Amino acid sequence: MNQDLAVFIVPFALVIGGSLLALGGLYFINIRYVSSAPRAMAALVAGAVIIGVLEIILYGSAVSFFKAQQVQTSACELAGESAHPEARRGADPTVIHKAITACMIEAGYEWDGKHRHCGDAPIATNPFCYLPIDSMDRTITNIQLSFE
Repeated sequence: MNQDLAVFIVPFALVIGGSLLALGGLYFINIRYVSSAPRAMAALVAGAVIIGVLEIILYGSAVSFFKAQQVQTSACELAGESAHPEARRGADPTVIHKAITACMIEAGYEWDGKHRHCGDAPIATNPFCYLPIDSMDRTITNIQLSFE
């Protein structure tokens, strides 16, 4: 999510999610702002979902998921080019590509050239060409990439 948009949305969503959690919770201690138990449960669930999504947004906007993938790609590029300086001078350019790809695999990513930005530039230094191997990281990264 764009950080400018997150800064605008997160405070409102936090107030809404917290209010829904409070409304649902208060019902069960006999302070009834909602008319029935199913509505109180719905408010609790909706509030918990909003707070959970906010947690993912805030965690994902830091150095996690796709941001971490970008940082790791840069680190692997530096490691690959430092280990093979002769390849930068034209000896064998595929050596650096293989070194970067191997570094990314070792870091827990696999090559996946399905994203449209990878199709534009299918090179080893393009972070859009990788996906995490871990299923949760992969799911959240795919969600983040769908907005790119």
